[in-house]
Amino acid sequence: MKKSIILLVLICSSFCLNAVDNVRISDLRSMGMGVNGVTQSVLFNPSLLAIQDESTCHFNCFNRFEIKELSTLHGGFHFVNNFLPSAVDIFSFGYDAYRENMLRLSVAKRLSEQWFLGVAIQYRWIQTELFEEVPQHLSTDIGILYRPVENLFIGMLIMNVPSVYINIKETDNKWIDSYSLQTGFRWKIINRLLIAGTVGSTESNSISGSTGIEYTLFDNFHLRTGLQFSPLSPTMGVGYQISHFVIDAAVMYHQNLGLSSGIGMTFAF
Repeated sequence: MKKSIILLVLICSSFCLNAVDNVRISDLRSMGMGVNGVTQSVLFNPSLLAIQDESTCHFNCFNRFEIKELSTLHGGFHFVNNFLPSAVDIFSFGYDAYRENMLRLSVAKRLSEQWFLGVAIQYRWIQTELFEEVPQHLSTDIGILYRPVENLFIGMLIMNVPSVYINIKETDNKWIDSYSLQTGFRWKIINRLLIAGTVGSTESNSISGSTGIEYTLFDNFHLRTGLQFSPLSPTMGVGYQISHFVIDAAVMYHQNLGLSSGIGMTFAF
């Protein structure tokens, strides 16, 4: 009975309430800082690949509202090189009766000492016995990063443009917005303090924003906090590096639905 109710909620929220993106999550560092993905997370802005120093393998798990059926799993590989940094990421949300999946391919290029460009292609599909055909979605993200001075980055992100649905007969059956435009910044004020902020809008004309900080308490240990404004959700997180491994954890609080939490591990080489 409980799983049937959860399945009904998933389908209603995905196909009746636009702008619900269950699959895509940011990395846990960005999530602990209010989810400022446009200048913090390669999983949002692909141009950030061009400023990474090391190649990485990573795995993230994010659980919404302490309900296991509302969990998103993510794994990926980011390959850093001087010619064309690239990444492959796979996401999966839901459980056996209803599962949303996404495969994301990203590339980036340093255009100059100050400008960086990135492009990502996402292929999404839904697995469920309730549909005769598999709903699918193909989209592109374009990210730009600008560094006017040392330790300051300004980013712009256009998500899901162009975008096309496949095997959906009803045009109103959209489980994500067709596009989103975001801009933001991150600034390392001093050696141990980083601040970030983001503002964005979607196809449904909703305005969103977030802000966050990261403070390095001591070598290899970071404290993070942030705030999302729509809906109003405070976040907190920590990060700890052990040799080539980085472990990140984050929590988010929704005033009506409660806590969501995530943990991630990254191996750099």
